[in-house]
Amino acid sequence: MHHHIIELERTGSTNLFAEQLLASQEVDDGTVILALEQTAGKGQGENTWESEPGKNLTFSLVLLPEFLLPELQFLLNKAITLGILDYLQSLTLSQTISIKWPNDIYAGNRKIGGLLINNTIRGNLFASSVAGIGININQDAFNPGIPNPVSLKQLTGIDHPLRGTLESLLSCIDHRYMQLKSGKSGPLDTDYRRNLLGYCTWQNYFVNNMVKKGRILDVDENGKLIIETGEGSVLSLNHGEIGFILT
Repeated sequence: MHHHIIELERTGSTNLFAEQLLASQEVDDGTVILALEQTAGKGQGENTWESEPGKNLTFSLVLLPEFLLPELQFLLNKAITLGILDYLQSLTLSQTISIKWPNDIYAGNRKIGGLLINNTIRGNLFASSVAGIGININQDAFNPGIPNPVSLKQLTGIDHPLRGTLESLLSCIDHRYMQLKSGKSGPLDTDYRRNLLGYCTWQNYFVNNMVKKGRILDVDENGKLIIETGEGSVLSLNHGEIGFILT
């Protein structure tokens, strides 16, 4: 896929910039809004994404997945998340790279990246998708209020060129997006499931404000987490209904 890259010195949110662009003009499939400094980056829910200017990758990828049925939109989340995962796994880091459901990327028990996808549905058709992606690349120090961040530089001991890293990352995302576009959702489901943090491993979680032992079994087509509890019941949970207890 050809990626038209719009590079911004500074913006509030690349997702908001992309959405305003979509509302005002035609935007090519695969357009990238790249910000050297993002002052109001968004995470899941009310969370924000903090990034030191010029050190990390903070960008939004505009996709026009008109081939995808709206009820299957979580497949898009899977494809993009796996693309990020593929890139980081290709670096053969000593830490295990995994997906912390629903949309964070972890190296071991520390967060190295995440994404936030905003989809636009018109009637029963998929109009557009804006995937906001943040990856910690060369940042050395983080705000102590952030629970468990880590950067690629901290893991490897070297600086990584942002533009070259972006191109390699986009290539990996393209591969997964093409899988989705060609109707090969089976590998996306399988690879997403087996790379989930906590997959088939008994550990403690906060479930409805109570500590419960459980193991992750799958994620359903709506993006809900399927978890088996120690009492033998199987729960289907939305974001916000479960918390990971990481050591």
